[in-house]
Amino acid sequence: MKRWVLTLAITLGLSVYVQAAPENGETKETDGALQVWSDMRNQWVTPELFFADDLASLGGPTYGETHEYPPYAQMQEWQTLVDVLPDGRRCPMVFFHSRWRRLADVRALDVRLRDYGGCRDVFKY
Repeated sequence: MKRWVLTLAITLGLSVYVQAAPENGETKETDGALQVWSDMRNQWVTPELFFADDLASLGGPTYGETHEYPPYAQMQEWQTLVDVLPDGRRCPMVFFHSRWRRLADVRALDVRLRDYGGCRDVFKY
């Protein structure tokens, strides 16, 4: 009897596989398109939607979509904007530790999100 219970327990243990949910901000490629796991939506979403949700959770974008940064003297921690590069690419930014940073850097997200859209080149202009 004990042997049968042990065999059943081992069989069930090996056949039951529970996959943990991805971490917020985790990335994957599906059919050549980058997808990001959103804890807020509990599903895979586009990077644009992921960033829009994150900016909204911070109450922003505080300064909207712009290619001009507000005066430094009026800035407060966690204020946000979407930097629009001259070629139209965009990068979500957050004022953090006394300077503008890419939102993906502050959130310590995957390098593919740090380089997504205009974020790779945001500090070149």
